[in-house]
Amino acid sequence: MSVLLSYGGVIGIVFFLKPIREIFEKTKIPKYIKEIASVSIAVQIVIMPVIIYSYKTMSLTFIISNILTSGLIGIIIIFGFIIAFISLFLPLDLIKIVGIPYNMLINILLKITQITSQLPFSKIYVKTPYFYQIICYYILAFYLINAKKFKFNQDDNVIKRKQKNLVNKIVAILLVVMLIGELTDILPNNLQIYFIDVGQGDSTLIVTTQRKTILIDGGGSTEEDVGKDILLPYLLSRRIKKIDYIICSHFDTDHVGGILYLLKEIKVNKVIIGEQFEKNENYEEFKRIVKSKKIYVKIVKEGEKINIENNLYFDILWPSSTEKVSKNTINNNALVCKLNYKEFTMLFTGDIEEETEKILVSKYQNTNMLKATILKVGHHGSKTSSTNDFIQMVNPQIALIGVGKNNGFGHPNKEVIERIQKLGTKIYRTDEMGEIMIQVSKNGRKSVAIH
Repeated sequence: MSVLLSYGGVIGIVFFLKPIREIFEKTKIPKYIKEIASVSIAVQIVIMPVIIYSYKTMSLTFIISNILTSGLIGIIIIFGFIIAFISLFLPLDLIKIVGIPYNMLINILLKITQITSQLPFSKIYVKTPYFYQIICYYILAFYLINAKKFKFNQDDNVIKRKQKNLVNKIVAILLVVMLIGELTDILPNNLQIYFIDVGQGDSTLIVTTQRKTILIDGGGSTEEDVGKDILLPYLLSRRIKKIDYIICSHFDTDHVGGILYLLKEIKVNKVIIGEQFEKNENYEEFKRIVKSKKIYVKIVKEGEKINIENNLYFDILWPSSTEKVSKNTINNNALVCKLNYKEFTMLFTGDIEEETEKILVSKYQNTNMLKATILKVGHHGSKTSSTNDFIQMVNPQIALIGVGKNNGFGHPNKEVIERIQKLGTKIYRTDEMGEIMIQVSKNGRKSVAIH
């Protein structure tokens, strides 16, 4: 990537520096600043799409940081060469003394970088562009920056005027092509469900037919920042930078760790949680974030219905407002909800265990409330969940298990796998298959794709 950015910077200077300089020549900006700004913009024109495509971010403060640091960087480089040279002749103690001002310059540079990184618009999250949009961008950028070359006088011959008209038509077509990608993001589509591979944890993204976004849990780990390293880049690669609904089943790290990061970084309209019978550090952090970000939080209980859009809603099956399971309180009182879309249903079970499953079987034994097309298997396929009575009552066609490779918990349990398979249910696991995508057509029929 560094090589690509380096070559991109050189290309930017070769093709764009001269016309940008000409634009700045008419201003009264000091020459030093004009030169730095011209070089910065020329480089950014080429490398910005590469940065956006790779890192899903962009900065509008690059000129400020370059103006503040360019001269300092030059001094640091020269000073570094001097210290390297004199180190061949001077003793180590004396070199340390000579190096004091050098270290001060480095610290000043780091401080400037830190300050500029906190400026507004210094880090803007961007949806991953389509490749054809990047190609269109480069063509348009070259044309717009070099627009003078394409200007014609009235005295020019017919051929040149035709060339001008052709160029204008091409520019118009390129703009329309770039906008097509944005239009496809808002047009109605099939219901799409992405069972995301977040390692040892659960996370499901739902994109409704009207393009509303729902995230159920967000994975998490004590070993890595799942929200920063996996979940947010994943959403941006799916061209999603706003979440309409986040549903937190419970506040164990492997379900909410990534959510806590997202809440701080992107726009979230509403969060849905169940009643919390036991507080933990994650829940306290969650309360601090939603309060500071002024995010609406809805606490739900069994018997409620969450309407998302026409023909699509969630039934809340657990937790109860009048009873709780005391054993493994956080897991067993996790939010259990059922997605309903026409003939398609999907049951989300969080980390509930045998004790809660027995209660649900008793509550809903004379109904179809637990029956579902797809079951998100409870507690990553742990032996403490997925009792025979429960999975028989759900009777899913497909079972999804979110689990990390070579995890230390023994998930999924062999006996659980066998019980599910006896029903003729097809099992999909993130540790073996990575991301699993389910697409549900407008008539309620599903298809499964493994990425």
